[in-house]
Amino acid sequence: MASKNFYIMLADPPWAGPTSKIISGPDIQVNDGLLLDNVQQGYSIVLSVDKKAKDVSGFPPCDIHAPSRALLFSQRFIELLTGLGVDNVQYFDADVVYEPTGQKLPYKVANVVGIVNGLDLDQSDVVMSGRGNVLQIKEMCLDEDKLQGQKICRLREDIMLIVVHKSIKEAVEQAALTGFMFIADDEYEPGMI
Repeated sequence: MASKNFYIMLADPPWAGPTSKIISGPDIQVNDGLLLDNVQQGYSIVLSVDKKAKDVSGFPPCDIHAPSRALLFSQRFIELLTGLGVDNVQYFDADVVYEPTGQKLPYKVANVVGIVNGLDLDQSDVVMSGRGNVLQIKEMCLDEDKLQGQKICRLREDIMLIVVHKSIKEAVEQAALTGFMFIADDEYEPGMI
């Protein structure tokens, strides 16, 4: 079996969170892979821990969160990406409060800019529209040749999926950043996000 060079990156906090909720923010879409201009307003976001958790200290903030179909990256993750030469993520100011302690945390809302037709449609099991658009991915096979040169991008066939190069996955694991799940294309299941 050939080694994998690209993975789907998902936010995967522990069962009690913290979960993130956008309290206020600009009226923009940060999940369509397009560069955004003239964004003045920042975000106000709260990270909260499930009330069923007996000890909230066991659920500290993660390095990635996904409030309301957006992405929230910690300063540590931003610095890691910058160190890897990633230059296609746009960041927006965010006032983030960890609700259990009231602590303000250094995060930014991230807009991954760039969309790639990255599926090998012959090897994937997809539902297509009459116009030839992918409506649903049942089984995924990435075409790594189409993804060459990308460190992070959105998958055109499902814009909510973020594909990262293994160098990002390995750096996140080595730095012990939290809240991430990386899955290979053959581990993908519908409804994972």
